[in-house]
Amino acid sequence: MTSPPLVSVVTLTRDRPRQLRRAMASVVAQRGVRVEHIVLGDDCPYLGDPAARESLRRRFPAAVIRVVHRSADDGEYLPARLARLRNEGIGLARGAYVAQLDDDNAYHPEHLRSLVDALAAEPGAQVAHSWRRLLTEDGRPFVPDGEDPWHPDPQQRAESYRQLVGWGVLAPGSNVVRDTLRAAGIPITRVDTSEYLVRRDLHERIPFPTRYPSWRRRRGYTEDLAFSIELVRQGVPVTCSERATLDYYMGGYSNADAGSVRQVTGPDDARTTDEREGLVR
Repeated sequence: MTSPPLVSVVTLTRDRPRQLRRAMASVVAQRGVRVEHIVLGDDCPYLGDPAARESLRRRFPAAVIRVVHRSADDGEYLPARLARLRNEGIGLARGAYVAQLDDDNAYHPEHLRSLVDALAAEPGAQVAHSWRRLLTEDGRPFVPDGEDPWHPDPQQRAESYRQLVGWGVLAPGSNVVRDTLRAAGIPITRVDTSEYLVRRDLHERIPFPTRYPSWRRRRGYTEDLAFSIELVRQGVPVTCSERATLDYYMGGYSNADAGSVRQVTGPDDARTTDEREGLVR
């Protein structure tokens, strides 16, 4: 009898112990796969406390917990640091597949298995992703209600919402986000980091990008957007489970910084940079 596949899950955390425990519990609850969980604390006071680490190890004995300290002059762009830490976690992974789970999100019990199955159904695919359910921090459905909550410009959120509805990413009255890298034959690169399952050997070729030129920083590029762009640019075969198996809790870093349409806020040549990324504006 073939043993279930091993999936390595990487979680970055700073200092959100309650949310972290919720995320870790959702990893333990996964069905149909073997899981190793790599938790990296980014200068995290909670994980820096020996008593707290010991408590987590007792509750989650299979988790690998490490604290990564910043250097005194570490003022790098936050998504660049997150990308660096994600790549560090990937380097520790032993599984044939690697997933990410932000500390403020949670998997449904069938999340990883459904993504493994999606890859098996398309042997050429190197990456699979799910859809997500938006929730408030207390667990109630969060419905965008006419605005794209990730768009950085409040004046553009209604128009961005209409565009996302037209693409089928959002639906009026629904808290499900049907993320995709392409819609209507064009790249829109909307997949959250926690939705991805990646064959580990692909990550050896395409890690999370850690270089963010000034024009990318001004546009608020996140590491999941930069990774998604690389997948599209390099023509990586990607499949989707078409199941909302990720609970995405609103209020985190990317809610204000990631969106389907990003505006130029500096003097860059918008046409040139848009063509470089192949994104919709």
